Amino acid sequence: MTQHFLVFATNFKAENPYLIEWLDYHLLVGVDHFYLYDQDGSNEAQELLKPYEQAGLVTRHPWTHFDGTKYDRPTKFYQKNKNHLAFSHCATHYRHQFSWVMKIDVDEFLYPLNTRHNVIPYLKTLNRDRIKGISVPRFNFSSQGHYHKPPGLVIESYNFREATASNHKDIANSLFLTDNKYCYSAHWWHYQPFKIGKILRADPVTELRINHYYTKSYSEYLTRQNVSRGRQISEQRFQEINRQCNQVEDRSMNYYAQKLRENLKLL
Repeated sequence: MTQHFLVFATNFKAENPYLIEWLDYHLLVGVDHFYLYDQDGSNEAQELLKPYEQAGLVTRHPWTHFDGTKYDRPTKFYQKNKNHLAFSHCATHYRHQFSWVMKIDVDEFLYPLNTRHNVIPYLKTLNRDRIKGISVPRFNFSSQGHYHKPPGLVIESYNFREATASNHKDIANSLFLTDNKYCYSAHWWHYQPFKIGKILRADPVTELRINHYYTKSYSEYLTRQNVSRGRQISEQRFQEINRQCNQVEDRSMNYYAQKLRENLKLL
């Protein structure tokens, strides 16, 4: 039996205003540990995470030592950088400590669509000897007309998204994982080539999906850059994204927003 059931592997930088909401939301839906690779390097980030580390919920790895090296470059599917080195570190050192692991960013929220409001019941229905991973559809959300950062939670401030998933991310079964040294994707893992298993695609209506708060407000979009440094920062690109992501009104995260407000003692 593993020490943890579902864990996240996450690189983060300049995400301090969002860390607490993101962590507490995912604890609420069943994630039980986070391997966080700290590319921020600030005292603020360390102080925010300290209570979670002391509670045994977070393992934080300082990850600024690659800054300025050949690994400090935008993510490409064919090249190794500091983000991929972090995922390889997680798989190499920790895969015997958990059952399931997901590569996920701080602007992404794993959303269970069952009535128990928890990811774990779905994962426990799966045969771990046969399923090597789950491909979870990801939906991009728009700015919802916000020019500046709104005062509310992320999950209650943005309620319009694209109609169909434009990408996905995998939850991997540790029984099939390799050390991921040659997997350069932020979306999927490398599995043992001679071990037979299949990838499931989660149903985004009844099982799991990812809400990706891609742009947030316009001012945040201009100043905030994801760790892959792969986003085009311009008003034209911002408007293009919003046209694509204003197709469906979706307030299904309001349940979790209410629970988070109670837990965080927010008015």
